[in-house]
Amino acid sequence: MHAFAPRRVTPVPRLARAATGSAHAELPLRTRGHHLMPMSTLVPRYTAEEVRRFPDDRLRYEVIRGELVVTPAPGTVHQRAVLELARRLQEYLKTHVIGEALPAPFEVEFTEDSAVQPDILVILDPQCDRLTAARLYGPPALIVEVVSYSSKRTDRLHKRRLYSEEGVPEYWIVDTEARHIERWRLGATNAEIVTQALAWQPVASLPALTIDLDELFHVVWTGLESGPW
Repeated sequence: MHAFAPRRVTPVPRLARAATGSAHAELPLRTRGHHLMPMSTLVPRYTAEEVRRFPDDRLRYEVIRGELVVTPAPGTVHQRAVLELARRLQEYLKTHVIGEALPAPFEVEFTEDSAVQPDILVILDPQCDRLTAARLYGPPALIVEVVSYSSKRTDRLHKRRLYSEEGVPEYWIVDTEARHIERWRLGATNAEIVTQALAWQPVASLPALTIDLDELFHVVWTGLESGPW
């Protein structure tokens, strides 16, 4: 048994086509008997288990409080940012033997109707009892999302709210175009906008990890003419 038990929810009928996040997904229509409910009363609701059965079509399917979020495959800048940050985090965690960093696609299930695949998540030793071969149950120590044009609203609003409600201690929103990281700590009402050096100290007795953002974003945008130089 896991110490963290996802809360049960009651699914309700959903629309045949759910337009959520940044893409459309053709989904089964659930009806009762031979009668359709009026369109105004149909609300798309999904469980984590239902979303896991969706096809592997290069789209990222997530569910937040029962609402489906569909995101297309990311671009070069996004993937470079994920790779560079995951590498720095993993090196730090491995050096101090305190946990690990996992990049997407990897699932975090918070509740029966909320399962997401953050770009990067950090699991420290205290969370390891909730880690399985398939997913993590409950909040990790840190979540990192690299925003793209299609994910800005989801990352800054829906996911931020979910992570706060579910007790994620720290959440970084990486904006590669603005070249900053929006750092949210649990309980904060505003983000700390970090533009130079980001220091992260998950264990008070250990030295902090310091990430030079100028160097990070230089690597991320190297060779790409569309970068905001």
